[in-house]
Amino acid sequence: MIDFIGKRRFYALISLGLLIPSLIALGLWQFEPGLDFAGGLETEVRFVQDIDQADIEAAAGGAELPEGSEVAVSDEGEGIYRIEVTVPGAPAEAAAGEEAAEDAADEEAAAAAAEGGEAAEPPPDPAVEADAALASALDGAFGAVAVTDSAIDGNLVVRAVWFPYDAVQDEVRAALETAAFGGARLQETAAGDFRIRVEVDDDDDVELIRTQINDALRAEVSQIVVLQSSSVSAVLSVEIARDAGIALACAALAILVYISLAFRRLPNPILYGGAAIIALVHDVAIVAGVFAIAGRFGGLEVNAMFVTALLAIIGYSVNDTIVVFDRIRENLLLDPREDFKRVVNAAITQTLGRSLNTSMTLMLAVLALLLIGGVTVRPFLIVLMIGTIAGTYSSIAVASQIVVLWQDGTLPRLLRRDRARSEIRRVPRGA
Repeated sequence: MIDFIGKRRFYALISLGLLIPSLIALGLWQFEPGLDFAGGLETEVRFVQDIDQADIEAAAGGAELPEGSEVAVSDEGEGIYRIEVTVPGAPAEAAAGEEAAEDAADEEAAAAAAEGGEAAEPPPDPAVEADAALASALDGAFGAVAVTDSAIDGNLVVRAVWFPYDAVQDEVRAALETAAFGGARLQETAAGDFRIRVEVDDDDDVELIRTQINDALRAEVSQIVVLQSSSVSAVLSVEIARDAGIALACAALAILVYISLAFRRLPNPILYGGAAIIALVHDVAIVAGVFAIAGRFGGLEVNAMFVTALLAIIGYSVNDTIVVFDRIRENLLLDPREDFKRVVNAAITQTLGRSLNTSMTLMLAVLALLLIGGVTVRPFLIVLMIGTIAGTYSSIAVASQIVVLWQDGTLPRLLRRDRARSEIRRVPRGA
């Protein structure tokens, strides 16, 4: 059995080392508010080369394709074009020809092996040649080409492409300044993709501002494709922030009541609810501190997804804590005379494997989503990752330690001592 309770001073140092920088960061910088809390207009654009469908048809038609190939180009939206090349021959004929070619190649290989010679290479696939020729023609005509889909199906070659413009942040900033939006917040989300946010008043024409921004970018930089655009009024953003705070407070109160009722058969049942609340406050403070630091130096914003993730972390942290507390209750009911520290150590040891396995499984899923997910869900995933680590740690190093400190009288003695000191300080000097 591992002595977790004996290491509580070490845990206290770790918690202080995490909480103090977090609280300092919150006091100095607060959060970098997102659109949901700050209000304003947010638009995300993709810079593309000034190319139209006729240019692409001309480039694809000039490729060295097999004789008799047919080319079709269609506009898929968001700057993406779909190019289809049909090489001569029906799919059924191509399949039959492929099977015959394989048989002939096998016979030729057998004859060559019998004569001691080398087998001739099979004839190239016309569809593969057409795909390579199309890629070469597009690269030669337009330079940078981003391929979103590429497939060969029988005698049909399909490529979905777009042509990015290599825009730099200073160039985009200069274009915004010409439209009198120099104070806009600018973030590059991907190669050629930028997120732009400007503050607007409730009486401003949002559509006019959106049009002015888009026109300035097209005139000063390059053609753009608007990926998404949204706006939130200042009044609504205040209501969202207030509702988010109420949701967090209601969740904490409901957790306190539930745990106190669930552990009513133990002495001081409200103690377990209070310890769980302190642990989740510990976790939320660490997450908030990380976001305050990341918002100050990395531009990481707090939005409605952040609040959603905090509620999820609160649930996860409390669930992990309840598992430990439940095992404490079972051990106490089996042997009420057992030393309480040994009971808590045994409970943590018995649930440690389950907690670590659950946390690792969740962490792997979150890590996968961070690697392949989009920018919009990144704050949610970062909160989940940090909160999962902090929640697993706090169940052992915060909630369980508080219960032990109360049961052995350490916390009550500290509280009585502080109360006595405050009463002494209130006595007049002349008394």
